[in-house]
Amino acid sequence: MVKKIFLFMMIFLFASCDTKLRNLTMQKTPYTGDKLKIDGYYYSNPIYRNDIRVAIFYKDGFCIFTWATPNSQDTLNYIENEILLNDKYISELKSNPDHIGVFQIIDSDIEIEAWEYRSWIFTHFGKIVNDTTFIINKRKDNNSQKSYSEDITFRFKQFSPKPDSTNVWIK
Repeated sequence: MVKKIFLFMMIFLFASCDTKLRNLTMQKTPYTGDKLKIDGYYYSNPIYRNDIRVAIFYKDGFCIFTWATPNSQDTLNYIENEILLNDKYISELKSNPDHIGVFQIIDSDIEIEAWEYRSWIFTHFGKIVNDTTFIINKRKDNNSQKSYSEDITFRFKQFSPKPDSTNVWIK
């Protein structure tokens, strides 16, 4: 009987979860500026436990905005091999959608809006320090409209070839 109650509760819990795919509110806008280099990727200082954020920007306004937990001392090698050159991982990001979105740069401000875990959209706001560094200082949960302060510094690493930006979710 306990197993049946537990099973019923689990089914009810999963059925009540919001899995509806919401639309991004920002439009994809081509990036033609020179405020940030985009011929590579950006990686953050460690956040939370040992997690890092990775941002890959494209001229068409598409971005990959994901995170990783490197399991070695060589963070850049981990990013390049486990994320950028990992076709399976990139394909999963684009097919869900998950950790993909759009970005815009206006003057020294950067705004990134991306799906995280399919049904959640977050907008990240920051300031550009120079063409190889930016800082995210606020994150907004677009579902609840709650905002959170952050202090995440991103640094540039030139890299080629970047994963292709083609996807079915962002036109």
